[in-house]
Amino acid sequence: MKTTPPAPTSRKLVLGVMVILALWLAALLIFASWFQGRYIHAYTESSPEFLKASYTEQWFRQLSALLPPKTTASRVIQFWQPDCLCNRFARHHALSASTIAKELNIEHITVIPQSAKHTLASLQILNPDTKIITLAPELMAKWPSSPTLLIEDPLAQLLYFGPLGFGAFCSQSSTSIIDGQLRGLQPRPFYNVIGKGCFCPWK
Repeated sequence: MKTTPPAPTSRKLVLGVMVILALWLAALLIFASWFQGRYIHAYTESSPEFLKASYTEQWFRQLSALLPPKTTASRVIQFWQPDCLCNRFARHHALSASTIAKELNIEHITVIPQSAKHTLASLQILNPDTKIITLAPELMAKWPSSPTLLIEDPLAQLLYFGPLGFGAFCSQSSTSIIDGQLRGLQPRPFYNVIGKGCFCPWK
């Protein structure tokens, strides 16, 4: 039995679909390459000084002098750059930390660059459980990548310092570390500074 060859219109349709798929795949690869080159890097790539615990502790003392007085024994300090593409991947961790802080009556502060002060009102509406403050760029030039989370204990010492998550899309594995520190399950200080992920440098 003879088969009827595909009609010219059908061949053009198949060819058109293949071209569209090829273009889509090429665009996806270009975006993935751009995303990885711009955002995926070591947490301390632009600030290797933070690999030293002594430097981190000294930096935190300088930061503390710029923050408002504590209202609770402990507090969570989050560094958040509103226009950072990585925020969408770290949002789960940020909400988890904020929720636990509220549950345990721990003060939660969000620090944003002064250049983003026009977003302060909208950010406050999105997350009314945090106190948002801005800091001048010259004070943040040597500070770590964003998003970053710090936990200060009742003795005004760092209990946790590091990102909200590692990996291109902020893996969920680091959630337990932050949660455990907030709940007092891991009372020793933990500086989580080794690893790659999606981070934005401070402007």
